[in-house]
Amino acid sequence: MNKWGNRGMAMVLAAVMGLGAAGCGSAQESGGTTQESQTEAEGSFAVTVNETGYPITNEEITIEVSGKMPSGLEDWTNLAVIDEYAERLGIRLNCNFYATDWNTQLTLMVAGDEVPDLIANGEMNISDLNTWGEEGYFLDLSQYLDVMPNLKAYFEKYPELEAYCTTSDGHIYGLPKLKTDMTDRLTRTFVNRVWLDNLGLEAPTSIEELYETLVVFKEQDANGNGDPTDEIPLLFTGSTNAGYSAIERTLLDAFGIYTSDINYILQADESGTVYLANTGESYQEYLAFLAKLYEEGLMEQEAFTLTDNEIMQKEQGDVYGVFGTGSAPFVLANQDISYDANWMALSGLSSSVNQDRYAGIASPVSSLILTAVGADTEYPEAMARFLDYFYTEEGMLSAMKGYEGVTFDYVTDELIEIDVAEMRAPEGYASGEEYRFKGAVINEGLNVLESNADREALFEIDLDVLESKEVVEKYGWAALVADAYRQDGVTGVSVYPVVAYTSEESDQRGTLYTDINTYLMQAKAQFITGEKDVEADWDAYVTTLEQMGLSSLLEIEQEAYNRYAEIMK
Repeated sequence: MNKWGNRGMAMVLAAVMGLGAAGCGSAQESGGTTQESQTEAEGSFAVTVNETGYPITNEEITIEVSGKMPSGLEDWTNLAVIDEYAERLGIRLNCNFYATDWNTQLTLMVAGDEVPDLIANGEMNISDLNTWGEEGYFLDLSQYLDVMPNLKAYFEKYPELEAYCTTSDGHIYGLPKLKTDMTDRLTRTFVNRVWLDNLGLEAPTSIEELYETLVVFKEQDANGNGDPTDEIPLLFTGSTNAGYSAIERTLLDAFGIYTSDINYILQADESGTVYLANTGESYQEYLAFLAKLYEEGLMEQEAFTLTDNEIMQKEQGDVYGVFGTGSAPFVLANQDISYDANWMALSGLSSSVNQDRYAGIASPVSSLILTAVGADTEYPEAMARFLDYFYTEEGMLSAMKGYEGVTFDYVTDELIEIDVAEMRAPEGYASGEEYRFKGAVINEGLNVLESNADREALFEIDLDVLESKEVVEKYGWAALVADAYRQDGVTGVSVYPVVAYTSEESDQRGTLYTDINTYLMQAKAQFITGEKDVEADWDAYVTTLEQMGLSSLLEIEQEAYNRYAEIMK
């Protein structure tokens, strides 16, 4: 019997058992509110599932969970939230995480028809998931939205989330992470504040001013160590570490190109037509600027050969004047967070081809699916309500930090006048952060919603408070990013959205995208280092892309974008 046959039989059995157990449903008391309830089958007895309120189930149920091993986790049975979920929600997790080869394991689960109740920290490609969902391996959550009011509320607030999750025929088979924290959506590009002070310079606000700053960094002893030749004005790297793309996003903003993907750069014009920015005049100007920096020794000369470890070693030697990162200056320098006060963030640079100071804001939607429910679960409605719980404030915090009085305590931050959740550090743990990873929560496993009240407050407090030494030293990079974005003249603009592809589109797109993306990366390096001339070799470069099938690829991109735009109307 094929998978659809299994699904159909399961639905018939569930309907029969549901009729037989209908008399078991009763009103449940939850937090002083009487709730309607219904039953789901578990072996030979009924499990009451409350439509609202908590616990979700009256009797404790155990669900099987699989996924990629969360970073820092050593033994999931030690995690405080395991017992808390069982006590508060009636749902006990029995986890099986894979430290290596998770994607292969997931494929084997599907092939063997052994998908567990829940995938957590799945990092799944949405095209694969939707294909498996259509084949009957994953639960269609769109059928349970009536018991997922919190998710529906986020769909309304962030329609791009619904647009990404929903297939062309209206199904929802999994959920990605939604990041509402602006500090995670803006670029993290920094200029050395100490160097600026040493040389009496202001932070640049345009590409032209940035160039002048880099020249001074190179020609004078910016780091003040007595050697005027050891400074590297700008760190530009071809590293595959996505964090280092921040510098490119900042520079591309200046040329009017707003993107999260710095290699294969899709854009949509005012009429909704999708095009590849890599073939346009603005991108050509961008490459010409970088080629000039490289030729004049104003950027890292080993940009395309440096390893991540080598970059960190150089940063610890105080040789970089400007760089981008996915983490923070203090992380690269192996210092505490107060070190970030030595830096300033850059945001909304203008240029001769783009007079506006626009800062690209990345989509709040992550491209990988974090969690999904197996279609064979005995508890589909309970699982839907369980996922919906993580779109409540309590549920969101439980995934990120656990529970107040158990794993964290609220502490008033007098600097920004807000209560913040501060992790406990029980005996045996070196810090609250170590406890969070190893003893408190399934790090990243169920973080379908990520929000940070303290970071969000940085966009609301007075600028003089935000720029105070105390706030900068405590909140580091986050305070710097918020401050740069809030400067006069800087305006946020959404980058090209995260879109989903059908299984057919994904198949058609695969080789085309891979080959073209690889060529774009190679050509960029060649243009920057001078192996190709930005003027003389440009037409040949564009022609090569067309010969590789760019037009066919853009047709696929257009269809995916059209579906997104339709839901966003």
